Amino acid sequence: MHLYLSNSSHLNSSFTNDDGQVLYKVETPFVFGAQVSTVTCVVPNDIPHASDGKVEPSMQDRFAYMGKVEHNLVSSSVIHFGGNAYQTKDYLRKDGWGVYGRNRVFTAADGREYKWLSRSSSSKLITNDASKTLVAKFHRRSYGIIGKAHPASLEIFQEGEHMIQEILMTFIYIEKIRQDSENATAAA
Repeated sequence: MHLYLSNSSHLNSSFTNDDGQVLYKVETPFVFGAQVSTVTCVVPNDIPHASDGKVEPSMQDRFAYMGKVEHNLVSSSVIHFGGNAYQTKDYLRKDGWGVYGRNRVFTAADGREYKWLSRSSSSKLITNDASKTLVAKFHRRSYGIIGKAHPASLEIFQEGEHMIQEILMTFIYIEKIRQDSENATAAA
Protein backbone atom coordinates (compact mmCIF):
# COMPACT_ATOMS: atom_id res chain seq x y z
CA MET A 1 0.00 0.00 0.00
CA HIS A 2 1.20 3.48 -0.83
CA LEU A 3 0.20 6.65 0.99
CA TYR A 4 0.87 9.46 -1.48
CA LEU A 5 1.77 12.89 -0.15
CA SER A 6 0.03 15.94 -1.60
CA ASN A 7 3.33 17.83 -1.57
CA SER A 8 7.00 17.24 -0.77
CA SER A 9 6.72 18.15 2.91
CA HIS A 10 5.49 15.30 5.07
CA LEU A 11 4.82 17.86 7.83
CA ASN A 12 2.12 19.66 5.83
CA SER A 13 0.50 17.14 3.57
CA SER A 14 -2.53 15.03 2.85
CA PHE A 15 -1.83 11.30 2.54
CA THR A 16 -3.98 9.61 -0.10
CA ASN A 17 -4.45 5.98 -1.14
CA ASP A 18 -4.14 4.57 -4.67
CA ASP A 19 -7.70 5.75 -5.44
CA GLY A 20 -6.89 9.34 -4.48
CA GLN A 21 -8.95 9.36 -1.27
CA VAL A 22 -7.40 11.36 1.52
CA LEU A 23 -6.88 9.05 4.51
CA TYR A 24 -4.68 11.22 6.75
CA LYS A 25 -3.74 14.86 7.06
CA VAL A 26 -0.68 16.29 8.77
CA GLU A 27 -0.57 19.98 9.65
CA THR A 28 2.46 21.66 11.18
CA PRO A 29 2.09 25.44 11.53
CA PHE A 30 5.35 27.34 11.24
CA VAL A 31 6.49 28.76 14.55
CA PHE A 32 9.90 29.64 15.96
CA GLY A 33 11.00 27.04 18.47
CA ALA A 34 9.13 23.80 19.04
CA GLN A 35 6.72 22.80 16.29
CA VAL A 36 3.66 20.58 16.67
CA SER A 37 2.46 18.27 13.90
CA THR A 38 -1.22 17.40 14.26
CA VAL A 39 -2.45 14.27 12.51
CA THR A 40 -6.08 13.60 11.59
CA CYS A 41 -7.60 10.56 9.90
CA VAL A 42 -10.69 10.11 7.80
CA VAL A 43 -13.69 8.66 9.64
CA PRO A 44 -16.64 6.80 8.13
CA ASN A 45 -19.62 8.97 7.29
CA ASP A 46 -21.97 6.69 9.24
CA ILE A 47 -20.49 7.67 12.62
CA PRO A 48 -22.99 9.94 14.41
CA HIS A 49 -21.83 13.52 14.42
CA ALA A 50 -24.91 15.51 15.36
CA SER A 51 -25.48 16.36 19.03
CA ASP A 52 -28.73 14.37 19.02
CA GLY A 53 -26.94 11.24 17.71
CA LYS A 54 -28.72 11.21 14.36
CA VAL A 55 -26.66 10.41 11.33
CA GLU A 56 -26.83 12.92 8.56
CA PRO A 57 -25.80 11.38 5.22
CA SER A 58 -22.84 13.16 3.71
CA MET A 59 -20.51 12.50 0.82
CA GLN A 60 -17.91 14.85 2.28
CA ASP A 61 -14.96 13.32 4.13
CA ARG A 62 -14.75 14.01 7.84
CA PHE A 63 -11.57 13.87 9.85
CA ALA A 64 -10.90 13.09 13.49
CA TYR A 65 -7.88 13.76 15.66
CA MET A 66 -5.45 10.83 15.62
CA GLY A 67 -2.43 12.23 17.41
CA LYS A 68 0.31 14.80 17.42
CA VAL A 69 4.08 15.06 17.49
CA GLU A 70 5.71 17.78 19.56
CA HIS A 71 9.07 18.44 17.87
CA ASN A 72 11.06 19.87 20.79
CA LEU A 73 14.44 21.48 20.22
CA VAL A 74 16.05 20.91 23.63
CA SER A 75 14.01 18.36 25.55
CA SER A 76 12.79 15.03 24.22
CA SER A 77 10.10 15.28 21.56
CA VAL A 78 6.75 13.73 22.44
CA ILE A 79 4.43 11.57 20.32
CA HIS A 80 0.79 11.61 21.45
CA PHE A 81 -1.08 8.63 20.04
CA GLY A 82 -3.70 6.13 21.16
CA GLY A 83 -4.34 7.99 24.41
CA ASN A 84 -0.66 7.86 25.42
CA ALA A 85 2.22 10.31 25.39
CA TYR A 86 5.56 8.79 24.40
CA GLN A 87 8.86 10.56 25.13
CA THR A 88 10.90 9.88 21.98
CA LYS A 89 14.12 9.40 23.97
CA ASP A 90 12.50 6.30 25.51
CA TYR A 91 9.96 5.19 22.88
CA LEU A 92 12.29 5.55 19.86
CA ARG A 93 15.62 4.62 21.40
CA LYS A 94 18.81 5.30 19.48
CA ASP A 95 20.51 2.29 17.93
CA GLY A 96 23.53 2.51 15.65
CA TRP A 97 24.21 5.16 13.04
CA GLY A 98 22.68 5.99 9.71
CA VAL A 99 23.90 8.40 7.07
CA TYR A 100 21.79 11.22 8.52
CA GLY A 101 21.65 10.48 12.23
CA ARG A 102 20.89 7.63 14.53
CA ASN A 103 18.68 4.69 13.68
CA ARG A 104 15.71 4.33 16.07
CA VAL A 105 14.12 1.22 17.59
CA PHE A 106 10.62 1.03 19.08
CA THR A 107 8.31 -1.64 20.40
CA ALA A 108 4.96 -1.47 18.63
CA ALA A 109 1.54 -2.28 20.06
CA ASP A 110 1.90 -5.81 18.64
CA GLY A 111 4.82 -6.39 21.06
CA ARG A 112 7.44 -6.65 18.29
CA GLU A 113 10.47 -4.42 17.83
CA TYR A 114 10.93 -2.36 14.69
CA LYS A 115 13.85 -0.21 13.54
CA TRP A 116 13.74 2.99 11.50
CA LEU A 117 16.88 3.25 9.37
CA SER A 118 18.14 6.73 8.54
CA ARG A 119 19.33 6.57 4.94
CA SER A 120 20.63 9.29 2.64
CA SER A 121 17.64 9.24 0.33
CA SER A 122 14.84 8.14 2.64
CA SER A 123 13.76 6.44 5.84
CA LYS A 124 13.08 2.70 5.99
CA LEU A 125 11.32 0.65 8.66
CA ILE A 126 12.39 -2.96 9.21
CA THR A 127 11.66 -5.62 11.79
CA ASN A 128 14.36 -5.58 14.48
CA ASP A 129 15.09 -9.28 14.28
CA ALA A 130 17.26 -11.62 12.23
CA SER A 131 14.94 -11.41 9.21
CA LYS A 132 15.14 -7.59 8.96
CA THR A 133 11.91 -7.66 6.95
CA LEU A 134 11.09 -4.39 5.18
CA VAL A 135 7.91 -2.96 6.73
CA ALA A 136 7.74 0.57 5.29
CA LYS A 137 9.78 2.87 3.08
CA PHE A 138 9.56 6.56 2.26
CA HIS A 139 10.00 7.46 -1.41
CA ARG A 140 10.98 11.03 -2.14
CA ARG A 141 9.25 12.90 -4.91
CA SER A 142 10.86 12.48 -8.32
CA TYR A 143 10.55 15.15 -10.98
CA GLY A 144 11.39 12.66 -13.74
CA ILE A 145 14.76 14.08 -14.72
CA ILE A 146 16.23 10.62 -14.21
CA GLY A 147 13.61 7.89 -14.24
CA LYS A 148 9.86 8.23 -14.00
CA ALA A 149 8.25 11.20 -12.19
CA HIS A 150 6.24 10.28 -9.09
CA PRO A 151 4.92 11.99 -5.97
CA ALA A 152 6.45 11.41 -2.56
CA SER A 153 4.93 8.38 -0.86
CA LEU A 154 5.11 6.23 2.22
CA GLU A 155 5.00 2.61 1.07
CA ILE A 156 3.70 0.19 3.69
CA PHE A 157 4.32 -3.47 2.99
CA GLN A 158 2.11 -6.37 4.07
CA GLU A 159 4.23 -6.84 7.23
CA GLY A 160 3.07 -3.40 8.44
CA GLU A 161 -0.55 -3.22 7.29
CA HIS A 162 -1.82 -4.02 10.79
CA MET A 163 -0.09 -0.93 12.23
CA ILE A 164 -0.45 1.80 9.60
CA GLN A 165 -1.27 4.55 12.09
CA GLU A 166 1.66 3.66 14.34
CA ILE A 167 3.97 3.66 11.32
CA LEU A 168 2.66 7.07 10.23
CA MET A 169 3.06 8.63 13.69
CA THR A 170 6.65 7.42 14.09
CA PHE A 171 7.47 8.30 10.46
CA ILE A 172 6.52 11.94 11.03
CA TYR A 173 9.09 12.22 13.80
CA ILE A 174 11.80 10.09 12.13
CA GLU A 175 11.64 11.82 8.76
CA LYS A 176 11.80 15.27 10.38
CA ILE A 177 15.00 14.46 12.29
CA ARG A 178 16.46 12.81 9.17
CA GLN A 179 15.67 15.88 7.04
CA ASP A 180 17.01 18.23 9.74
CA SER A 181 20.30 16.28 9.73
CA GLU A 182 20.41 16.31 5.93
CA ASN A 183 19.80 20.08 5.86
CA ALA A 184 22.49 20.70 8.50
CA THR A 185 24.99 18.62 6.50
CA ALA A 186 24.17 20.51 3.29
CA ALA A 187 24.58 23.87 5.06
CA ALA A 188 28.01 22.95 6.45
